[in-house]
Amino acid sequence: MFIRKLLVISTLLATSTIALQVYAQDGTRPIRDGAAPNRGDRMLERPTPQRHAPGRLIHNMDSNADSLISQEEFTAQQTENYERQFDNRDIDEDGLLSSAEFGPRHPALDPDVDIAEFRACIAENGANPDLEEDRFAASDTNADGSVSKEEFFLHLEQRAYDQFGRIDSNDDGQLTAEELASNMQDRNLQRRASRLCLREAGAPFL
Repeated sequence: MFIRKLLVISTLLATSTIALQVYAQDGTRPIRDGAAPNRGDRMLERPTPQRHAPGRLIHNMDSNADSLISQEEFTAQQTENYERQFDNRDIDEDGLLSSAEFGPRHPALDPDVDIAEFRACIAENGANPDLEEDRFAASDTNADGSVSKEEFFLHLEQRAYDQFGRIDSNDDGQLTAEELASNMQDRNLQRRASRLCLREAGAPFL
């Protein structure tokens, strides 16, 4: 009887040693048949959340929790951090954004790009040429070569109003998840068309 117990204990110890060696070599934990995967495995299997998915966008903007986005909610979210955005760009802290501080100008402004050809190409590919704006020029409403904090905010606000109007396909003053999803598809189309047309119009860096 003693010898039989000793053999069982020895077998169990040997099995445990082999399992530990395998774990040490490949970093995986042995899982018993039928056992649920550990928390780390479950985390790896979960789909990566999409920051701009319609449901997440509604959650971020829907201040009154009605699962719809009003013009006011949409505009508030789009302009929420405008002061911080402005201050981060205002390197010399003079209260104005120069063209260099504002950020990269639209690639179509490159002298090697034919603007008329570029806009025609955008339209031919089912996108909207009017969306390909130079944001610095659009923000500089008094054309003095710089953008004030007020001009910066007003431009963000106007862009939000214009964008809301494009997304609100049934003109009911509310955005649904379906309308936001459709807008995401339109934006992807716009990006693809812009890159394609810049190559065809002669942009040297694409």
